[in-house]
Parts: sequence; C-alpha cells; structure tokens
Amino acid sequence: MVDIEDTGPIITAILDDPEKYVGQDICMCGEAIQFSDVAKVFTKVTGVPASVKTLTEAEYRLGMQFAPKFIQDEFLAMFQWFQEYGYYGKDKDWTTGKQLTGLNTFEQWLKKNGWKGQ
Repeated sequence: MVDIEDTGPIITAILDDPEKYVGQDICMCGEAIQFSDVAKVFTKVTGVPASVKTLTEAEYRLGMQFAPKFIQDEFLAMFQWFQEYGYYGKDKDWTTGKQLTGLNTFEQWLKKNGWKGQ
C-alpha cells in the first residue's frame, strides 16, 4: 500500500539526484500488509467493524458481471499474479522507496485522512 501523497517526496528525491537513481527500480510501498490485517487496522482506527472475505472466482465474476469477460479475465489474472508474486515481483525490494523518504503506513493514512469507509 502507498499513500498517494508520498509520491511527491520520492519523485523529488529522484529528481534532486537523478544520476544516483537512473536505471534503478524504486518501489513505493508504505508497508507490506496482509489483506486480512487491513480489516483489523481499519476497525482499530475507525471503530467501524470490518471483515475480509476472499472471493471465489464465481463470486468475483458475479460482482464483475457488468464488465466484458475479457476484462474480468485480465483483472483475475492480475490478482492471481499479485497473490503469487506480490505487486513488484518475487525478487524486488519493496522497501527502496522507504530508503528515500518516510512513507505512511495504512494506519497512518487512515488517521491522517479520517476515512471511515463511506
């Protein structure tokens, strides 16, 4: 997860010293949080009960029935990729962005924005 407001400081750091970062992968991730923990953190911060449910493929397709099948297939493949390889891939260091600047965690983002899920 990444707070969109954290992108500016990372881009600034790269532009301030481009020779240092040319050719490097900079992964922006405030924290690697398990999907099941998102609901726990949300409930802790907001006081609003939340739960997580992993959908079966049939449930997913039912919820995406408004989209053409090829779009459903593409999204499903993307989610399967994330599950197997993570967002950046198995061998990427997702902390490289944190080495440039402090990045907000999901909990910090919730507290900062006051989002309650509405």
